Amino acid sequence: MYELKGVVKDYAWGGYCYIPMILSQKAEGKPCAEYWLGEHPLGTAVTEDGKSLSEIIDSNPVKVLGQEICDCYKNRLPYLFKVLDVREPLSIQVHPTKEQAEIGYMREEQEHKAASLRNYKDDNHKPELMLALSDFYLLHGFANKDVALANLKRFDTLKSLYQYYQEKGLKEFVSYIFSQSKEALYEMLYPIVNDNTQAYNEGKISKADPLFWLVRAAIRAYECNQPLDAGLIMILIMNLMYVEKGQVVFQGAGVPHAYLEGQNIELMANSDNVIRGGLTPKLVDVKELLKIVKFDEITPKCIEPKHLEDGGLEFNVPVKDFKLTVYNLKKGQAFKLADTHTPNLWFVGSGEFSYNGKYLTQGSALFQALGEETNIVATSDVVLYKASAAL
Repeated sequence: MYELKGVVKDYAWGGYCYIPMILSQKAEGKPCAEYWLGEHPLGTAVTEDGKSLSEIIDSNPVKVLGQEICDCYKNRLPYLFKVLDVREPLSIQVHPTKEQAEIGYMREEQEHKAASLRNYKDDNHKPELMLALSDFYLLHGFANKDVALANLKRFDTLKSLYQYYQEKGLKEFVSYIFSQSKEALYEMLYPIVNDNTQAYNEGKISKADPLFWLVRAAIRAYECNQPLDAGLIMILIMNLMYVEKGQVVFQGAGVPHAYLEGQNIELMANSDNVIRGGLTPKLVDVKELLKIVKFDEITPKCIEPKHLEDGGLEFNVPVKDFKLTVYNLKKGQAFKLADTHTPNLWFVGSGEFSYNGKYLTQGSALFQALGEETNIVATSDVVLYKASAAL
């Protein structure tokens, strides 16, 4: 077993206090958006003695990961575990399939693209699971056409878009809004934002209304000197999803989505490939976006867990890279971190337990190599999250 310390990412949309709080660190007045626990090249966890998780795996990949994972994932840990604190809306984004990522990464490598102009940071897909740690809001997939049309029809300046969607359909509509000039988008969107900012500031728009998030994202754009982009219109044609604490949502390849507010755990394939579709100062590659997005209307839903004999709630997804299991231990309960034939990453969501003569508390993490086992005892009520492969 290895005690791990992860990497904090200071993206501008992040909160200031939540991640420092769970890590028992002092808030320093800068955004703390994501806490990474894994071994991605852009951020690998380290042990107490400063050795990186990548070094541990490289020392004996088969012993640490097992032959099957080494064969399937090129001697790499197949998943990446994160904690997110979303203070402001993230970019609307979509992730590629494995094949699309391999092709895109090779192409951008051959073109020697600068990092700021790249869609593909690696050659892996990035399906992801999120578990809400608080009330959580996100955009998830394209809404039913009738819902999207009703949202567009609410605003006089979008009547032409309403007619275009009605006549041409979803794919043509998305392509059309991303072809609009900054000036045209401003003429359509500024009156909506201007007419509703006061109501937003006075708390008179519900978070269940996509208008709330359109105005919030527009205000953030103003503060960052960004133009009003097509991502604001995307808010009106996507599913606005409210997720209660403890509920889980899966986002597969091609499904457009955007986190809007709240804290969550994210478990994903070991990748950082993101193709963005607005609400961001970063690269928006419209051509690649339209190639990757699945233009399907979907009905969003949460994943129901499987109840395990050891008391765990197991959340399975349609990929083999990862699965998440949640354990709620009572004070005084003894529990075995058993060998499950895959390498596991354990994260303490709340509470405290004793382990090898030490006490591990909220924010602590353990990496369990293949074949390892240990016993712990909860010294308070404890919530444990286990990330593992689904082979």
